[in-house]
Amino acid sequence: MTSSGRGSHPFVGPHPFRDDVAKLFGRDHDVAELKKLWLGHRLTILHGPPGVGKTSLVTAGVLPRLDPSRFDVLPVGTVRRPSFVPAAVLPEDSDPQVFALLASWSPFENPIRFAGLTVRSYLRRHHWSPYGRPILVVLDHAEDVFTAFGRSPGGHARILDQLGEVLAGDREVHLLVVVSDEYAECLRRHDGLRAHITQGASYKLEPLSREAALDACRRPLDDVGKTFAPGAAERLVDALAGVSRPASTKGHRRPDASGSSTSPAEPAVEPLHLQLVCAALWEAARWSDGPISADDLPDADDILAGHCRRVLREVAHEHLDDDVEHLLTLVRPLAEAEGADREEPPQRIAAALAARRLLRFGDKGRYEMSTRLAGPFQRAASVPPSTWPEKEAQDGGDRLAAAEAALHPGWFDVVERLVREETRDPSAPRSRAQAESLLGDVAYVNGDLDTALTHYREAYRLFDVLRGTDQIVATLLTAVGRILMDQNAYRAAVTELRSALRRCPEPVIQTELAWALWYLGQESGAVDMLNGALRTGGDDTPEALRARGEILSDLSDPRALDDLKRVPRELASTQAAYALALAREGDLREAVEALPPLGVDSDPTTLLRAARVMAAAGRHAEAARLAQAARAGCGRRPLPAQLMAEADRLIAL
Repeated sequence: MTSSGRGSHPFVGPHPFRDDVAKLFGRDHDVAELKKLWLGHRLTILHGPPGVGKTSLVTAGVLPRLDPSRFDVLPVGTVRRPSFVPAAVLPEDSDPQVFALLASWSPFENPIRFAGLTVRSYLRRHHWSPYGRPILVVLDHAEDVFTAFGRSPGGHARILDQLGEVLAGDREVHLLVVVSDEYAECLRRHDGLRAHITQGASYKLEPLSREAALDACRRPLDDVGKTFAPGAAERLVDALAGVSRPASTKGHRRPDASGSSTSPAEPAVEPLHLQLVCAALWEAARWSDGPISADDLPDADDILAGHCRRVLREVAHEHLDDDVEHLLTLVRPLAEAEGADREEPPQRIAAALAARRLLRFGDKGRYEMSTRLAGPFQRAASVPPSTWPEKEAQDGGDRLAAAEAALHPGWFDVVERLVREETRDPSAPRSRAQAESLLGDVAYVNGDLDTALTHYREAYRLFDVLRGTDQIVATLLTAVGRILMDQNAYRAAVTELRSALRRCPEPVIQTELAWALWYLGQESGAVDMLNGALRTGGDDTPEALRARGEILSDLSDPRALDDLKRVPRELASTQAAYALALAREGDLREAVEALPPLGVDSDPTTLLRAARVMAAAGRHAEAARLAQAARAGCGRRPLPAQLMAEADRLIAL
């Protein structure tokens, strides 16, 4: 390595390693083992407690050691929607987790291009290699699959079904799933993945052994021209491990049967704790001359107590109206001696503390505090919170990140509390715009469409005066257009969507505009718009192809069947349109069998398509019943005006 000078920072602090390959040390064994498993199996699960360094191991350890001439390697994926993409821009039947994963795999493309795509169609269209190289993909923070708002405990995860289908396909795809210990078993039990889990394709990442921790302390300093004096690094690592021993004692790494790099005979060092203390050490000693001596070492307990204070202050602010004293009362039992009668904090607060690595989900299925953090926590709790240093308070950027994190599990009160603080700062228009968009998301998910419109419009007004924001403004205008269609304000929706299209001529926006034109009764305009979207986007626009197929089916156009055969028929509306196209061709038995299950809350257009199929099959009473339900319009959008006459004809049969 070349020296980069004493001004550069050799430690990343409390954040995952991203582009910090040269700073990740102490994980050579783990990198080699995980790389071997990933390349040797279709599905590999990497699990461990929060803060142990799973993401860092992948991004700064394994990925840089892959040969790009042998593999197609995608960026690390997650299932959290990009913060600048409003919730209302996604089609109602689109899986938001699949959308988020695909957008994270292509971070330099406009994310709305992936609305409606499946994992299989994305990989087929976006990462096809003429050389047939294996495709390596990562799903990081997979616990988010199970904690998303609106999911029932144990509910089915469609994204895992899609990943399972890809693993079972003809293309050689190797999937690495990174997940916390708490949810590793949920992955193993999932029907879509179970068949791909084989013996040995799971790796548990443990904390650092003593020797690995010494590497992680010493070696980053080589690049900046600093060293530890004899015995100083050992003393620092022992303090982090919570042991007292002569500085000359050396540990020995003994991997266990599962490939873990931590010896059970040696106290372990948490990577997060090491980074916190080493970052503080560097800030204090970076400009000093000579090696770092034992006298230069910070008090590890004091640094970790500061971490506890920051976490407690943030969680109290978000969930308890800044009542840190009450939070301390809830958490203190977990810092005391173990006991079966210890009461946990409420689930939401415990989860927030675990996300910030103050608590962890233990082997006994309960939240707990690590032995190493118990002392620092007690030190933090021993003085009144009113005397805690203000420098540890959360800043604006942290507030927005915390609000985005709280939106995922549906902690809407937390989101509103955090982002409203941002909307009051006139000196930060971009942050205010992001905050308004998040408030729009909260209102939209809660079904308050008028409030969502107000916030989205304010967001695009604020973004509109900033440079380089045309794509974001167009996305917000598309969200506004979709909401207006939900309110049956189709003419206003056309105006907003045309404005979005002028800023960003994306096929997805053309498709939304086509639907607005269709509901206005402008059939030819809608089809022309979809033809344009397909000319622009080609095979990368399945939503446009699906929309054209459905509309042509309603128009009894023979071209509908060709379109509908080329798209996934997962949605009830598409299944009904396909059935209607089959009926037009005379395949009545297959048409009836192709109809989806229907209920009183089904989309009116879907119900009318089913009614037309039943009428073609001679089942007139059933056709009249379905047409009556379509006419009543219990779905999200009523029956288009141009289809009302057909519904009335079927009712009269």
